[in-house]
Amino acid sequence: MAAFDPAPLIDFLERELPPGWIEAADRGDDDALMAAKARMDNAEFVRRLGAAGWVSPHWHRDHGGRGLTPAHAQAVFEVMDRWEVPRIPRGSGLLLAAPTIVQWSSEETKRRFLPPIATGEERWCQLFSEPGAGSDLASLATTAVRDGDEWVVNGQKVWTTMGHQSEFAMLLARTDPTVPKHQGITYFGVDMRSEGVEVRPLINMAGQVEFNEVFLTDVRVPDLHRISPLGEGWGATLTTLSAERFALSGARKKRKASDEILGGKTFEQVLAAARAQGLTHDPCLRQRLVIEWTRGRLLALTSMRARANAAAGKAPGPEGSITKIAKAASNQSLQVLAMEILGASCTAWDTTNLEAADFVEQFLRTRANSIEGGTSEIQRNIVGERVLGLPREPDPWLGKPWSTVPR
Repeated sequence: MAAFDPAPLIDFLERELPPGWIEAADRGDDDALMAAKARMDNAEFVRRLGAAGWVSPHWHRDHGGRGLTPAHAQAVFEVMDRWEVPRIPRGSGLLLAAPTIVQWSSEETKRRFLPPIATGEERWCQLFSEPGAGSDLASLATTAVRDGDEWVVNGQKVWTTMGHQSEFAMLLARTDPTVPKHQGITYFGVDMRSEGVEVRPLINMAGQVEFNEVFLTDVRVPDLHRISPLGEGWGATLTTLSAERFALSGARKKRKASDEILGGKTFEQVLAAARAQGLTHDPCLRQRLVIEWTRGRLLALTSMRARANAAAGKAPGPEGSITKIAKAASNQSLQVLAMEILGASCTAWDTTNLEAADFVEQFLRTRANSIEGGTSEIQRNIVGERVLGLPREPDPWLGKPWSTVPR
C-alpha cells in the first residue's frame, strides 16, 4: 500500500484555517490557538471541510468522501486532531446515522443522505424511544404503512435530543405487526420539516431545552428515504446503538469545554476549582482527585483501543457498552466532587457569579448520563449476556407476533 500523502490536506487547512492556527497548535500555544478559534465560524468551516471530502475521507467520492483506505483516513484524522481542527458536523448525523446508512442502505439512498451529512447542511436527530418503548425499544408502536412509493407514518416519539434544531431524523417504525417484534421494524430517514411532524420541547432539570417529544400524524416518507431493507430495521438499529454507546463513552480525543455531548466539567476544570479554593493540600481531596484522573485515563486508553480496532477493520466488541457504563459513572462522580469542592457556592451564589452557575448547571445535566443512550442497567445486561455469557431473563412472549403481545 502506498504511503499517505498529507500534502492535499495540509494545503486545504493552510488555506481555510485562520492565520496562525497551525503555528499555535504546533508550538502548544493555547492562548494563541484560542484567539485563532475565536475568529472562525466552526459550522461554515466544517461545511467546507465536508464539501472537500475530508470529514469522512474513507467514504466513496459519490458519498461525500475521497475514497481513501481506512488507514489513510486515520492518518487524516491524526493530522486534524494534532492541530485541533473541528471536523464533526452539527447534529448526530455523522456519528449515528451515517454508519447505519453506509452499512444498510441502497446506493441511491447513500448518495441522497451522506454528502449533506458530511457537510452538516442536514442535521439529524433520533426518533427511537416512545412513551411505551424505552428500554424495551423493540416494542415500539409507531407505524409505517406503504402507499405506492411512499410510507405513511403515525405515532409518538420522546426524548428526541435536539429535534427542534434538526432537518432529518432516524426513525424506527413498525411495518409488519403480524411477526415477532424484532422482525417487523423498518428504519427510515424522515424530514423533520414534513407536514404532520410536531415537535414539543421538554425542559430538563438544568433548565435547558435539549430533549423533545415528537408527534407524527400521517407523515409521508419517500421509499428513497428507507434506510434499512424492509423488516430489517432492528439489525440497522443495533448499528446505530453501537455507534451511540461509543459516542457517549467519552471516546473523543480532547475535551476542553463543558458543552460536549455528555455535559459536565472536565477534570482540569475541577482541579482548577480545587486550587482556587485552596484545597489541594488536603490529602483526602488529593486522593479523590487522583481517583478521578485515573478513571479518565483508563477510559481514554480503552477508547484508543476501540479506535485502533476499528481502524484495523475489526468488528465492534463490548467496549461501547463497557465504556458507556464507566463514563456515565465517572462523569457523574467527577461533577459530585466539583459540587463538594465549591461547597456553599453551589447552593447559593451571586447572580454575577456565572462560573458557579455553570458548574451547577453542568452537574444537573450529567444526571442524565446513566439514562441517555441506553440506561446503565440495560448496558449491564448487555455486558452480562454478551460478554460474560450469563443467561437471559425468560420472556414468555418471545417469538410471538407483536400484535398479540400485551402492552
